[in-house]
Amino acid sequence: MLRVQRDVATRYFEVKGAWLKRRPHKKFFGLTPEEFELRAKAYLEARDEIAALEAQLAHAVSRRDVAAIPLADLVESVVSAVKGDPEEGHNGALYSAMGYVPKNQRSTGPSSCAPARTHSKPLLP
Repeated sequence: MLRVQRDVATRYFEVKGAWLKRRPHKKFFGLTPEEFELRAKAYLEARDEIAALEAQLAHAVSRRDVAAIPLADLVESVVSAVKGDPEEGHNGALYSAMGYVPKNQRSTGPSSCAPARTHSKPLLP
């Protein structure tokens, strides 16, 4: 019967469990079950550290996402204030430097990404 390949940790716990249950006092590959556990310690500690770091990362991402909402509102408010400032305005250099297209530089008419519509008469049979 074909067995599904498992990751190293799953295989380790499977092997260790069977060994301790069925032959706890027997050595394999020159190791006792306790020595086998000691050899796996570095891997298991690194695995636990990664799990803790992933939890930390998930928490940090969550905090960032929550903090992004008021920041987006703040950025929008500052940009609106620049647009409404009589010395700056929506055509000013500061507005442009902030990454926006000044109103007087915006193109009008059909979008370049939309194909122009042509009106043709349908072909009659």
